[in-house]
Amino acid sequence: MIRIAKFRYAVVITLALLLTTFPAFTGAGADSTPRHQQGKSKNASPPANAQSVLWQAPTDIESRDLFYGAGGRAGAPDPSAPFTFVRHSTSGTQKKVIVEDKRGREWTVKFGPEARPETTATRIVWAVGYYVDQDYFVRQASIVGKENIDARNVRFERRDDGYEDVGNWKWDENPFVGTRELEGLKVLMALLKNWDLKSKNNEVLCPKNALSPRIYYVSDLGATFGQTGTFMNSMPLFGNLPVGMSFSPEKGKGDAEAFRDEKFIKEVRGGKVTFYHRRSSGRDKINGVPVECARWMGALLGRLSDKQLADAFCAGGFNQQETQIYVRTLRERIRQLQQL
Repeated sequence: MIRIAKFRYAVVITLALLLTTFPAFTGAGADSTPRHQQGKSKNASPPANAQSVLWQAPTDIESRDLFYGAGGRAGAPDPSAPFTFVRHSTSGTQKKVIVEDKRGREWTVKFGPEARPETTATRIVWAVGYYVDQDYFVRQASIVGKENIDARNVRFERRDDGYEDVGNWKWDENPFVGTRELEGLKVLMALLKNWDLKSKNNEVLCPKNALSPRIYYVSDLGATFGQTGTFMNSMPLFGNLPVGMSFSPEKGKGDAEAFRDEKFIKEVRGGKVTFYHRRSSGRDKINGVPVECARWMGALLGRLSDKQLADAFCAGGFNQQETQIYVRTLRERIRQLQQL
């Protein structure tokens, strides 16, 4: 048994070194071109004279519908009618296809474990005033045409929403550095346990027929509501190993018990909050938030009812037991923010 354990550990170390040395193995080499910008440079610069926005005050937060989210009931896809296959999407690491519905609207359909947590995450981020994609979780949809697909437990995202991608932004290099709004967004990422905080997941949008405003937002929220890493991420040189090196990759995305078992606030020192995050790249992005900004975000989140939070998880296809775990865990962590 000892020899087997040593062998397994050696395999893990070898894989870790390969993954660290060759980024392509982790998905870094995949086409990360934004959804509206296939064929364009993802680093294209937005118009210099355009206004930039990150957040809008959610004056109606207590009445926001977290089941249908930013797109509302009217914007939801209708799975009772088949969708027409348009093409495959090569962006990101999850399988995606582009489809068209009977109303002529285009959607990106994402398969895999990110469908549930991403849909829910957009609801909560939008609820407190930040911009998100119009995402919907669909349990079953028929896709017909050049390819026939029986799509199950997928995320539908609007493509023809009147905006186009004009670039990406970095957490430490954007027009909002030092603002309460950006610090609040970091708190949200810590709360949702988003471990994939790469710049390629942050997009800048512009209305297709106007120069302003430029909208800055987190466009990929799929790596949320699970654990932020494994024991390997706490070892020297292995801080950025992918979630799943413990051979349980499903725990990193939409795993209620793994999310509940993660710690939240690590410490408060010198007026700054340090959040518990196993991956060093994630810690670098979200830590050092001023106490007053974390408390401000806690106050906004505290205005959401348990029903609204439950609606967000129901929208993502989580069952009743999972939803109860998530709501209790979030409520406790919101309370921690409020009491800073």
